[in-house]
Amino acid sequence: MKDYAIIYNPTAAAGKKKKQFDYVIKTLENLKISFKLLKTEYFAHAITLAEECAKDGYRIVGWGGDGTCNEVLNGAIKSKTNALLGFIPMGTGMDIPGAVGYRPDNLKRACEIIAKAHTGKLDVGIATNAQNEKRYFLGIGSQGFDAEVTKRTNEGNKNLPGTWNYIASVVKTVFGFKKHKIRIIHDNGIYQSTCNLVAVGNGPTYGGWMYMCPRARLDDGLFHISIIEMGRFELLYNFNTMYSRTLHPHKHLTDLISKKIRIEMVELNDEPYIAQVDGEIIGNLPIEYSFLPGQYEFIKPEQNEAEQWFQEKHGTKFAKHLSKLQREKSDYYTNSKFD
Repeated sequence: MKDYAIIYNPTAAAGKKKKQFDYVIKTLENLKISFKLLKTEYFAHAITLAEECAKDGYRIVGWGGDGTCNEVLNGAIKSKTNALLGFIPMGTGMDIPGAVGYRPDNLKRACEIIAKAHTGKLDVGIATNAQNEKRYFLGIGSQGFDAEVTKRTNEGNKNLPGTWNYIASVVKTVFGFKKHKIRIIHDNGIYQSTCNLVAVGNGPTYGGWMYMCPRARLDDGLFHISIIEMGRFELLYNFNTMYSRTLHPHKHLTDLISKKIRIEMVELNDEPYIAQVDGEIIGNLPIEYSFLPGQYEFIKPEQNEAEQWFQEKHGTKFAKHLSKLQREKSDYYTNSKFD
């Protein structure tokens, strides 16, 4: 019997990029990793494959973008076997592997992490819709404008490179989206707002490394909630700052922290906001967010290598932002940890 079951989607990046696909297979073999390879054949097939393989005693690896990785996560947890779970990032998003600490730009390094099999326990979020359907997630659950963007992106052809598909969907969505009033019930009370979106962060990023919940991390047992109350053109103007983690704090952005959240429409006659977690649409509001009891064990790097990648790419700009906040006597990032 092989040690690992590696699951990938042949119609996504992991299946389409033959040169990189062959490179990963060769690297895994050179590292003496014992594995069997399984390809998905239909939507949500990775959930079934991961659940079955976990029950058969395999360690599970999701190879691909956020869609495949989230499905594999859900299958592994549904198996109730506590099967070890790791990732090989290769896709348009890769925010889920990033939340665990994997770099998005180094396939060889991801294979080495799988081979070394260092593990650590991390928080897993649960989103529950009005039909009591549950979806486990590592990154961000959001409702409103960005969920509409996700829906448009998922339904599109995804024929642009990298995160450009998501950016194109943002531009197309921004002019037709209408804000409504929502209610957020959290640990410390109730917050109501007419806002573009509410992002509930277990991890810090979505949409291809946009830091919508920049202080979120998978080991604090807390959701970090960002409520965007700016206008559509102000949102577009500030769009690029999310990649460099320099949007927060902002006068038209409210932050909350909570272990449990319920988000619902205030006016029942308003068209309800749709919601997504880890890039997967889960239905309309109301949505409740909670954590998996305890934590789940993942194959992960010993250090947060996603943060190392961020510092290489955006560190200078972010350092200037921190200096500006210090001059303004803002303590927004004072107690934040990014290691």
